[in-house]
Amino acid sequence: MEPSSGAAETVLPRPVEALPLPALAAAGRKLADKLIEHFTMGEPAALALAQAVVDPAAARRAAESPERLRVPGGVILAIRADVWARYIIPDPRNPRIGPSRRHPASNLIGTGESTRFRPLAEPIAASGSRPELVQRLANQEHLAWAAQLSKEYVLDHNDWRESLRHQGVMTEVWLAATAFQHEDSTPGVTVPVTVEGSSRVTCAHDLLDLRSADVPYLRDTAKLRSHIRKLNEAITTAGDPAQVDPEVAVTVLCERLPALLLVGFEPHEGTTADFGVAVKSLVALRHVDSPKPWGEAAENEALADAVVDEIERRKLITPAKADWLRGALTPEQAKAAGFNDDPSVRAAAIVRLFAERDQPIHAAVRVAITGQSTRKNITTKLLLDVASSLVMRSVSEEDSRRRERMRKYLKSAFPGELAKDWEATFRGTEELAKAALEEVTKGEPNAATRELAARSAYPLVINGQLTGDRGTNNNDQPDRRHPGEVIDRMRSTQHGVHQLKQTLLDSAAGRRTRKVDETGRVTQNDDGRDILVTDADLRRTFPPAGEGPSPTPAPRNAAEILGNALHDLATSIQAVEGAVKVVEAVRADDGTRAIDSLGADRADCEAWRHVLQDVLFKLPVWQQRSVQRHGIIAEDPYGLDADRDDEEGEESDDEFDGQSTDEDTPPQDEVA
Repeated sequence: MEPSSGAAETVLPRPVEALPLPALAAAGRKLADKLIEHFTMGEPAALALAQAVVDPAAARRAAESPERLRVPGGVILAIRADVWARYIIPDPRNPRIGPSRRHPASNLIGTGESTRFRPLAEPIAASGSRPELVQRLANQEHLAWAAQLSKEYVLDHNDWRESLRHQGVMTEVWLAATAFQHEDSTPGVTVPVTVEGSSRVTCAHDLLDLRSADVPYLRDTAKLRSHIRKLNEAITTAGDPAQVDPEVAVTVLCERLPALLLVGFEPHEGTTADFGVAVKSLVALRHVDSPKPWGEAAENEALADAVVDEIERRKLITPAKADWLRGALTPEQAKAAGFNDDPSVRAAAIVRLFAERDQPIHAAVRVAITGQSTRKNITTKLLLDVASSLVMRSVSEEDSRRRERMRKYLKSAFPGELAKDWEATFRGTEELAKAALEEVTKGEPNAATRELAARSAYPLVINGQLTGDRGTNNNDQPDRRHPGEVIDRMRSTQHGVHQLKQTLLDSAAGRRTRKVDETGRVTQNDDGRDILVTDADLRRTFPPAGEGPSPTPAPRNAAEILGNALHDLATSIQAVEGAVKVVEAVRADDGTRAIDSLGADRADCEAWRHVLQDVLFKLPVWQQRSVQRHGIIAEDPYGLDADRDDEEGEESDDEFDGQSTDEDTPPQDEVA
């Protein structure tokens, strides 16, 4: 593998050697015929690979015994050969830039240069089981735009140019013949594309002063032969390789590079994987432990696309619904296609799809994820994390720092309860909230409250009114629960259902969530202005189970006085729990628990037991009174503590702490 940018100072340059002349057309034709005969490859694809190969004769010999690359679902067949850099292109969809893409669902397409076009769709397998890929484009400019975005990212984050100037490309890139099909009148073209993104080819093209997007349309063997002759003449004239003009030397080193040509796929018996799925699996397996990992966000983006692709490929959803879930439709297009244009509804549909336990859907999800990574356990947390990547595609926020905060918080905003049975419907907010209230009143928060929770998570997080743990600096959060734990607590109470309902109503009206009282009425301050809800406010109003009501500083009625008393009771019970742990932590000389061998005074234990038993008899009665009045408060089942990043000492994100980004909006108890 090539060294990083600064390594050239300590690594000797590779000697400059004369290049072979590009093969004659007849030699390329023989290699193409071999690829067609041995691997059922289509003629345009076979010719594209053959034209790119430096030595077709050697490649023909390699085709007799191709390398076998194992992937989930089968074996990819590959041929090792040197190729001309000017006849291949880097993947214009470079997976590394996945998190920064803006999709039609965000309504940002066309609003700036970075969003001039919609992102390129994932390439798909060619028909007829041919080992080729198909990439659909709006037009040539669409390809040029996507390739430029990818290039800018590579040169900014994974720049190989200094290494390539001294050594060229040292390790093989993976190439698949890819047909570019245009939606306008431009004829289709087929060209070898680096399926793993390939920062190296991007940097090589930059050093060759070559625009990658031009390669599919401008390949000219006669011109290449003339160019290679001139380079070789410059080397010969210099005499000593060390005296070759530096610019000539760099060009010579970058003109050819090693490659693995992916030319076939043998699926395992009974699998439904095709060449496109196999290639994605191969790429994912390479980048799990790569020198420069994609990162969790990019990885989840790739997994999310793979899941939707697999479910669509199995015909479990329509192509139109797949586009809606991917975020490939603008809100207007979604509505015209019969889907809801509300991003909250789309979010709930995505979450339900990923957490679905219906066997055909779940099997497709499992195959898609294990096909991309053999080391991931398919937990509810992973599924919701991946789903949040698709949900994020509706977000219109451009600032990258705020987007990453939103992504981080959204990942933990969907309660683990959503893995249980419920359905993502297109019911209106009023109808859904009514059904949720009925469930809570009966003491059975169920499917409707789960759907309400799934919908509400999106606006609460995206508007910054419910956030994840913001560390310890300048942090007014009363607790460190995940957003999903707070939402799950809310969906189990009548007050919480009213607040979630208000969240959806305000979001649909294009405003931030206003605070409501226990009857669902919007609360106002002394000036008669509506109060906006904050993260700290939600956490205080809907505290963790076992902590009792939030204390009221100056109680004015029986309910507030009782609330303070119950809070004190909760504190005392927690203190008892802590004290018991302290007792059990005392160790005897042999290392066992001292309490187990020495015990405690009989009379003390008897007195404590009577007190605790008296309390235990009263608790069910108090609980029943609350159920009769408010509905049941379910236990919090969101078991993510083991996965929590405590982030002690992390700086508070003041831009995203539940406050408005408008400079004239007051913080904390905000008003509309």
